[in-house]
Amino acid sequence: MHALTYERRRLIGVRSSWLVPLVVLGASAAVAVLTLGQGAVAGAPAADPLRVLTAGLPLLPLPIAALGAGVLGALSAGHEFRHPAPLVLLRPLRRRLALLLAKLVTVGAFAVLLGVGTLVVDAVVLHLGRHAAAVRLETAALHGHVPTALGGYLALVVAGGWIGLLGAVLLRSAAAGMLVLITVPVLIEPVASALLGSAAVSGGGKQGALHWHRLFPVDGTHAWLYGALSGLHSGTAVSDAGLAVAVAAPVLVLLLAYLVLLPRRSAL
Repeated sequence: MHALTYERRRLIGVRSSWLVPLVVLGASAAVAVLTLGQGAVAGAPAADPLRVLTAGLPLLPLPIAALGAGVLGALSAGHEFRHPAPLVLLRPLRRRLALLLAKLVTVGAFAVLLGVGTLVVDAVVLHLGRHAAAVRLETAALHGHVPTALGGYLALVVAGGWIGLLGAVLLRSAAAGMLVLITVPVLIEPVASALLGSAAVSGGGKQGALHWHRLFPVDGTHAWLYGALSGLHSGTAVSDAGLAVAVAAPVLVLLLAYLVLLPRRSAL
C-alpha cells in the first residue's frame, strides 16, 4: 500500500502527467475532425464511426491514446532513474516488486482514463459533426449495443502504457521505453504474418505469399495488425482470440524478461 500511495502521489505531482493527456486529447480531437472531413468529401466513403472515436491513423502502429499512455509509462520509470531512491530502500526483492506492481496499477488506471477521455471527446466531435454514422452509433449505444472493438481499444491503450513502462524499466531508460513502444507493434505484424503463413497485399485486401518488403510501407493505406481495434483494416487476418493474444503477448514477454533480470539488480 505504501508503494501504491507513493506512486499515486508521484504521478499526480509530475507535470508530464497533465501535459501528455492534454496533448493526446487535443491530437485525438483534431484527427477525429479530419476523419469526418474526409468522409464528407463528395465521392469519398463514409467515415467509420469507430475510426472517428479512436482517432485511428494508418501511419501509426498504435492509436494516439496508446502512444500517450506508453509515454506516461516510460516517464514513470524514467523518474526513478533521474531521482533514485536510496538503494537500501529498494534492495529487498519484495520492495522492488511492490514498486513495479504499483507502477503497473497506476499506469493502467491512468491509461483507462486516457482511453475513455479520448472516446468521450471524439464522441462529442462525432455528435457535433451531425454524421449519419453518429446517429446509428448513438441509437445502438442507447440499446446497449456498444461495439466490442471499443473494449479492445481500451485494452490496447492499457497495453501501450505497460509496454512503455516495462520497456523503460527493462532497459533502464525512458527513451528506450518509448522506442520499445514503437518497435514492438511494428515487429508484431511480420511475426503474425509468418506464423499464419501469409501477409496482406498492400491496399488490395488479398492474401498472398509472405513478402517482407510489403510489411513496412510508409503510406496512408497501410494497415497494422492492431488496426481492427481503431477502425482501420487489419494488416493480417486474425481471430478475436488471436488479436487478444497479440495485445497481451508483448506485455507478458517484457514482464517475464524483467523478472528474470530482477534478482541481478539492486534497484528498480
